[in-house]
Amino acid sequence: MSGTSLDAVDVALIRIGGTGDALHHQLVGFHAVPFDAGMRVRLLDASAGTMPARDLFELEADLGACYAGAILNACDACDVAAADLDAIGLHGQTVYHAPRRAPNGVTVQLAGAAIVCEQLGVLVVHDFRTADVAAGGEGAPLVPYCDYVLLRSPHANRVALNIGGIANVTWLPRDVSPEQVIAFDTGPGNMLIDAAMRELYDRDMDRDGGIAAMGTVHEEWLATLLQDEYYAWPPPKSAGRERFGEEVGRRLAREAIGRGMRPQDVIATLARLTARTIAQSVRRFAAGEEPVEEMIVGGGGLRNAAMMRMLAEELPGCTILDVGECGLPADAKEAICFAILANETLMETPANLPSVTGARRRVICGAIRLPSA
Repeated sequence: MSGTSLDAVDVALIRIGGTGDALHHQLVGFHAVPFDAGMRVRLLDASAGTMPARDLFELEADLGACYAGAILNACDACDVAAADLDAIGLHGQTVYHAPRRAPNGVTVQLAGAAIVCEQLGVLVVHDFRTADVAAGGEGAPLVPYCDYVLLRSPHANRVALNIGGIANVTWLPRDVSPEQVIAFDTGPGNMLIDAAMRELYDRDMDRDGGIAAMGTVHEEWLATLLQDEYYAWPPPKSAGRERFGEEVGRRLAREAIGRGMRPQDVIATLARLTARTIAQSVRRFAAGEEPVEEMIVGGGGLRNAAMMRMLAEELPGCTILDVGECGLPADAKEAICFAILANETLMETPANLPSVTGARRRVICGAIRLPSA
């Protein structure tokens, strides 16, 4: 898995048995391989839509080799023989996501699946989102299927929250059925903060939320940011760099400084924006009058202590848990989920949730690349 934060390739090595409600898994190992600076710049260019088609095709080939190397690196680090791999679930890197485009939605993940398959000699499941978009869905989020399988509870109303570049939530009321799951992207997670940090501090992130903790939220600017129409759209909805990407974050940072704000106040306000939009979205579009009893948090935002404090303030009375407390290491969760989605593809089990994506029907999500005999 490599997500909107563009920081690393996350590789989870897992054993899986069963499918659907009967699925069970065991994490064997996890390893993250950072993107080198050159690859990261190219991915940012591709996501911004400024890369010529020929360069985009070359990027996909190089990215495939990068993924193959990361998998081998992870096997070495976790003492697993590459020859023992049965299948690879490869999400790829989203570079364009426009599921509401008329007349046909589109979503593009560069993966280089053929290169991964050839270099490792292992079956590869990839292109997870296109089938849902073809069925009229958003193609995202897909992780809620795994949230349902792994995190639902008969005893508590839960929200599964992932704060990556984009923040997304899954509403899992007690004794939830697949048809009752509500999930969507709430808006920016770390993405705007990271872009503002690069603009103002020449750093890639606000590590542990240290800068935000030193700042003061600018309420007037926050109110302006909250006027973005995305926050008022009802689900199903999904967001990406097209809406909250690098140039947007850098522009917002420059505008805020132009208003006389201190850099640390910019970062604090953007952190509060993430926390506020998560909480407001859960109450408005998911839980309604139901109490939110537990919020299970994963993704890089979990390490931002300032943001976690703000989230607790926005959701008084809700117990906020590290997803690791539920048996899913935070850094590994999304990689685990796409391994599970790959398993469902191979088992011919539909793994999209129309109540989440808006698709007309349930579909088998992934495409399969077979190694040569």
